[in-house]
Amino acid sequence: MARKKKEKPVEEFTPHDLNSLEAQTRRIVGRANAGREAAETSKDKKLIKKIIITILTILLILLILWLVSLFITLYGDLVISTDRGLRENGIVLSADKDFKNTAIQLSAPKVVDATNITKDWLPKNLDKKDGAHNGENYLAYTFYLKNGGKDSLDYTGTMELTGTANNMDEAIRVMIIKNGDELVYAKGTKANRDKAEKGTIAWLDNTTIMKTQTKDFSPGSVDKYTVVIWIEGNDLECTNDILGGYIRSRILFSVADSEEDKAPVYS
Repeated sequence: MARKKKEKPVEEFTPHDLNSLEAQTRRIVGRANAGREAAETSKDKKLIKKIIITILTILLILLILWLVSLFITLYGDLVISTDRGLRENGIVLSADKDFKNTAIQLSAPKVVDATNITKDWLPKNLDKKDGAHNGENYLAYTFYLKNGGKDSLDYTGTMELTGTANNMDEAIRVMIIKNGDELVYAKGTKANRDKAEKGTIAWLDNTTIMKTQTKDFSPGSVDKYTVVIWIEGNDLECTNDILGGYIRSRILFSVADSEEDKAPVYS
């Protein structure tokens, strides 16, 4: 005869067991919350890191812009330089005709608190002085470019507007004296940019003031340049609106492009 299986006694669920279960549940929930909080904290940290990086990037950009502005200010209203192609061919710049101090870049000091004048008021023989010789209300700078290499070459010089304020570029005149030959440049009239102001040559475009070209620049040859810049009082755009303005420009000399056709040629 089969024996009847002895049933296992039912264990009673005591208050202690309930407390234990609650404690265990709290631990599980606590770990889950801790994990969620850690994930949220990690996201917050990443967001803060991104914000800090963005702020630092903006500050770095502003610093770079400030340094560029400072560099331009320190190096005058006119910067003259040669490109790599000319330098490799031995072309050098100097502010003195004896080339005691050669350079790859020259700088003309700014004119402070300039007011309008007219061309007739400028001194004569402005190209007889070397280096910087600014006068009252005008910038004047004479420099030399020499072929110190072994080969002849063609080169161009391009003068560009690099900065302006209060539309001062509308009323300025730029006189280039190259080896004694004088040309005066002005921005074309507002009505027609291709139409030159009286007694001037119109700029090539809104920022390109002029281009000059020298062909067969042989070893040992020297070209002499004088740059004079002033605010022309007879220009219709010379009004009180330009007061407090400024212009900055540069002349870059480079190996001539075979397709150059707008640059006056000096032989």
